[in-house]
Amino acid sequence: MYFPLLFQKMFCNFKNNIYFVNFKNMIFYLTIFLGVILDAISKYFANIYLQEQINIFSDFLFLKYVENKGIAFSVNIPFLKIVTIILILGIFYYYFKEEKKKNDKLIDFSFGLILAGAFGNGYERIFNGFVIDFLGVKYFSVFNLADSFIFVGALIYLLKIFFEKKEKISAK
Repeated sequence: MYFPLLFQKMFCNFKNNIYFVNFKNMIFYLTIFLGVILDAISKYFANIYLQEQINIFSDFLFLKYVENKGIAFSVNIPFLKIVTIILILGIFYYYFKEEKKKNDKLIDFSFGLILAGAFGNGYERIFNGFVIDFLGVKYFSVFNLADSFIFVGALIYLLKIFFEKKEKISAK
């Protein structure tokens, strides 16, 4: 299937020769696109402007340029580039195999956030060998927007599942 036909099947439907955009699919792709762009811009500015730590709320919240060669909390694992690719492909597979058919905008948004974060950090990890982190919280860690996207997307998805199961149980 060549690209224009693939694009048409993913985003569009035709009715009476009028072109309609299928916004259910657009939420997922637009979230990924905007998330990756915001993450890249934030890392660009962190790379240029954060030569020294900038305290925001005393020293509790701060901005600091850090090159993270590991995963969450700077944990190093062997074959990290391969693991990154496998995880991204696995998330895509699960989304399209299990969640896409539900036509749920909140699930589309949550997986869009997760994949935006995975792409943002994955690209840097594969091509640079490290991820730029710059948002710091005292006694916690230094992280970036991509990490936040992954966390928020996973949280939305887990809360959605929790409340759906709770509704099913209370309906019985």
